[in-house]
Amino acid sequence: MQVAISSLLFKSLSLERVIDLAKEIGITWLEVWSEHFWRDDDGRLLERLSRSGLDLSVHGPTGDINLTSSNPGIRAESLRQVLQGVEEAARMGARVITVHPGYLTGRQDLPESIQDLQIDALTRIAKKAKEVGIRVGMETMEKKNNEVVIRPEIANELIEAVNMENLGVTFDISHAHTVMDVVEFIRSLRKIVHVHISDTKAGKVHVLMGQGEIAFDAVLPALREKYDGALVIEGWNPKDEMGMVTRSASFLRQRLA
Repeated sequence: MQVAISSLLFKSLSLERVIDLAKEIGITWLEVWSEHFWRDDDGRLLERLSRSGLDLSVHGPTGDINLTSSNPGIRAESLRQVLQGVEEAARMGARVITVHPGYLTGRQDLPESIQDLQIDALTRIAKKAKEVGIRVGMETMEKKNNEVVIRPEIANELIEAVNMENLGVTFDISHAHTVMDVVEFIRSLRKIVHVHISDTKAGKVHVLMGQGEIAFDAVLPALREKYDGALVIEGWNPKDEMGMVTRSASFLRQRLA
């Protein structure tokens, strides 16, 4: 498994600077957030990324995005932006794009009421990704009132319903810890194609690795049985971006060794 970082660990910096910084600190895989790319793109950033020499993945847009919104206009715009992210990911040479599944618009809505919308959106995203030659990882989410895809059986059901070879799960370790035992979660998932990694503490997700509650000495061997790709470190400490990255990367490298 390969240590990778999310570009938003360095949210205060330009994405072009993050590309160089990743190399300087010995990171060979970068996950580009679509919003980070859109904020900094001057028309040349796609080419810069494609020629960076880094292995790349993309985290599709998340801000105000809901693929299963009860508002048809929001739903359509959300899908349009995610599909744009898929095309950009392919053009920069990314291997996989992570997308957030839809969630409930209102607290009184029921998960089954959005199931068909969820399957339709994921199918359209996976088909577009197949056209441009990349994989899609539907992310497992944290325990919140409006989130639906929080348990392995729910993720498995959606992946099976879409039934496309290039669609799998982006397993988020920190999110999983808010729901159930992480090792059990891993063993229950059927198709992991990408992984996000960080710690969880007192219900707060994406904290510094080794400073939270997750037993990584048990989690990483279980994960290795089913997955051999990038482990994308996530989180953000606006007061010490570099420290967040280097300390988490060091912690992860030691345990992988």
